[in-house]
Amino acid sequence: MFPSLPKKTFTNTYLRNLTLYVFIAIIAGVFVGIYLPEFSRKLELVNQYFFTVLEAIILPVLFIAIVYGILNVFETKNSFRIIAYTFIYFISVTSVCIILGFIMGFLIKPGINTGINLAEIRAEIPNTYRFTGNPDFFTINNSRYTIFLVISVIVGVVAGSLKSRKLTTVLNLGMELFYIGIKYLYLVLPVIIFCNIAYGISVYGLSTLLPLSKIVATVYLACIIFIFGILGTLCYFFKINFREFLVDIKDEIILVMTTSSSKTAFPMIFEKLENQGYEKKIIRFLIPLGYNFNLAGACIYISACCIFLVQFYSIPMGWNDYFLLFLIISITSKTASGVPGSGFLALIFTLDKFGKIPLTDIALLYSVDRFMNEARSVTNFIGIAVSSALIAKLNPSKEAF
Repeated sequence: MFPSLPKKTFTNTYLRNLTLYVFIAIIAGVFVGIYLPEFSRKLELVNQYFFTVLEAIILPVLFIAIVYGILNVFETKNSFRIIAYTFIYFISVTSVCIILGFIMGFLIKPGINTGINLAEIRAEIPNTYRFTGNPDFFTINNSRYTIFLVISVIVGVVAGSLKSRKLTTVLNLGMELFYIGIKYLYLVLPVIIFCNIAYGISVYGLSTLLPLSKIVATVYLACIIFIFGILGTLCYFFKINFREFLVDIKDEIILVMTTSSSKTAFPMIFEKLENQGYEKKIIRFLIPLGYNFNLAGACIYISACCIFLVQFYSIPMGWNDYFLLFLIISITSKTASGVPGSGFLALIFTLDKFGKIPLTDIALLYSVDRFMNEARSVTNFIGIAVSSALIAKLNPSKEAF
């Protein structure tokens, strides 16, 4: 088993106070970003170092969780049914999200009559994100998570066939150590959020939103429709009180929103869903896979941005082109499970593989990527949490375990 959980969850005790600290950090970040812009621009390094450390810790946790989850599924009598449900659900929901992004792009038309001044927008883009004609950097960064996931799954399958008790013990110890490390790392989150807000305000400001407001609105509306329309309907049919479900994970949602990364709540969502009564073995199998294969927010974001660029450049597209783009997004969206900014890299990777949409001015979307990142990350997180609860509900009895 994983480390034993306290009666009072970590999120109920620590994050209750953290929400207040986060609110103070946001207000302070806005004021510092407005009145001390030069100082605020230097704070980006703090965010980069934090997420580098967080990623270094989260990746081993993901590896352990995936291997441990597969071990658990191998021990169940209905393991193939759970795997089949998971596969069908992930493929169906992510496909719906891509189509939803397309539809919202067609309806709102964010790339038509934008009035964008490219010279002004480009002036606000960091050089490290400007496309230079060599996609190798983006390919490597977006493929490493896929490679990591494949290796984790292979190790899990091999370990499951061996059925080693010693390996389970080692995984338990490793998860416990990493969980403690992440728990203490979260003590500095208000500082990280302060730096993130201050930097964003100083560099981009709210005025940057105006010429690109339609694409931001498109992504947000699509995410809202997915969360409250599609997920809400699914929860209704599965007799899950969707409102209570969201209220119960509100602290994690706030954490994801303020850090612009769904992975910051990764260790805590296990605990929260298990305390809601969902089967531990299923949850610990589904959540790690969801962080790689069930990224609803990334699917919506990438598809909507592609439609924006198609309209922006007036590119003629046939049904076969949209179908090809759909297939490419289905693959590249699985690589958007990194630190903040990975969704933008996945978008570049998508456009490079598609080939019909120029990458010349892709950097103009980066100026509002931070504003869309919150919606993308929150949608990813809620989608992962809901999918885990729904598929766990499909298991007819805990006696199978």
